[in-house]
Amino acid sequence: MSIRSTTKIGKVYKFVHRRDEYIKTNIFGRNFESSNGFISLTPDGVFRINGSCEEGYAWDGCTPKWEFLDLVYGTPDGRLDFLTEKPITYYASMFHDALYQYKEEIKISRITADYLFYKILRESGFFWAPVYYVAVRTFGLLFGKWGSKERIRDIRLIECSWIIRAYEFAQTFERSEFDDAPLVRAARDYPSVK
Repeated sequence: MSIRSTTKIGKVYKFVHRRDEYIKTNIFGRNFESSNGFISLTPDGVFRINGSCEEGYAWDGCTPKWEFLDLVYGTPDGRLDFLTEKPITYYASMFHDALYQYKEEIKISRITADYLFYKILRESGFFWAPVYYVAVRTFGLLFGKWGSKERIRDIRLIECSWIIRAYEFAQTFERSEFDDAPLVRAARDYPSVK
C-alpha cells in the first residue's frame, strides 16, 4: 500500500513528495543520513530529501493540521505557485518538517531549523513569512528536545532544486510576465544560473 494522505487514523499526511530535492546552505560541517535514506546532510552544506526513496516523503504541510468529517483543518499552506504547481509554503514546510523529525540526530538547533524555514518562505515570496516564523518559534518548543543548541548566524540559501526548476520553466514562456516572480528573482542569484 502506498503512502497517501491520512494513512494513519488521526494523523494527516497532506502531501507526499516523490522527487529528490535539495537545498545548499552555508551550514557546513554536518554529516547525517537517516536510516531509511529519506534525509541527508553533507559537510558541504547540502540538505537532501530523497522523495524517490520507497513511497515518497509524507508530511502534513504547515502544522498543526487535523482531519474532521473528511476535511483537513489547520494552518493554511498558502496559494498555489504557478511555477512550482505547489502551495507557496510547500517546500519550506517539507524541509522544516524533516528537520523536526530528526531533531535529536541532526546537529542543527531549533532556531537554525526555524530560520531556514523562514528563509525558504521569504525566497518563495510568501507574504506571511514573518507571522509563520513567529509561530514556529513560539510553538516549536512543544516538540521536544533538540540534539544541538548551536546558533548559526547569517544563514544563507545558496541554491534550492525546485527554484532552479521554476526558473527553467519560466524561461519557456515568450512573455516576460515571470521576470518579477520571487522564485525567478531568487534563482538569478544562484551560481549555477549566472
